[in-house]
Amino acid sequence: MEKQRLGDVLRERVNVFYILAFLPLLPLEYYRYTFFGDAVGVLIPLYGFLILLLKKDKLSEYIMKTNTLQKVLGIIMVFGSFFIYYAIAPFISWAGIYGVANYVVYLFGLLLIFFRISAFKQAFTAFFLIVASALTGLAFRWIEFQTSPTVPYYVYLFSFVLRVFGIRNTTPNPTTILLYTSRGGFPIAFGAGCIGVYSLIIFSIIIVVTMVETSASKRTKLLWSVAGLIGVFVVNIIRLLIVIAAMYFYGYSFGQSVHQVIGYVLFLSWLGLFLLLFATRQTILGKIQVVQRKILAWL
Repeated sequence: MEKQRLGDVLRERVNVFYILAFLPLLPLEYYRYTFFGDAVGVLIPLYGFLILLLKKDKLSEYIMKTNTLQKVLGIIMVFGSFFIYYAIAPFISWAGIYGVANYVVYLFGLLLIFFRISAFKQAFTAFFLIVASALTGLAFRWIEFQTSPTVPYYVYLFSFVLRVFGIRNTTPNPTTILLYTSRGGFPIAFGAGCIGVYSLIIFSIIIVVTMVETSASKRTKLLWSVAGLIGVFVVNIIRLLIVIAAMYFYGYSFGQSVHQVIGYVLFLSWLGLFLLLFATRQTILGKIQVVQRKILAWL
């Protein structure tokens, strides 16, 4: 009876931890989207929280019963996290990391309050995701600079594909496609951001955590990671072709409206499909093998 009562108390403490860990995510997501328009990036802290939630049973094994010093340190970090913004805002003009930085410190403090230090090993991937979401902007600017020389190759590729589909165009310079429509010609300029660098970074972050958390072989992880990244590349080409086609047939304003939403829709659709396929890979492989055997038997 005593053990059952103690178990109920410990489970309740774990539930309290998750409630407290989730609450700041609501204003954080609102902050990220409202001020930075980052509809994909805001998913990463939520995904990080989901990783923690999936590890609830494992984290429950690390629940801390007594350690006053550690709990005091955790409480200081929890309350201190709310003042991080005001401490660094006067010195740093770019505010993109503030909300996420606050949440990381807050979550770190909560873990100190509720769990033993050894629990941080279980929480590593969640922290990696949340921190990575704050650094995507910096990584994007660096990779964008490095990939700028490749933009002309994409321009020529898109120009060729558009002509295959009957969309008249020329390339007056290596970074511009000139569309010839019934309303006249108008140019579309391409930059490094157009080639899907940001979606590639986001997908790479998610794929790293997914592969760390799975028990598949290294070969399987590598093959699926490469397939996922190729999928992002293909999805981005489809995205740009849809946007250009919308501009060609329905005008620039309509194309811009499509441009604002189609990238998120296609990226999230591919991400969901990839995670579903990866989770059911054994079933899919089994069905493929059955089909192969039937084909060989027929031959």
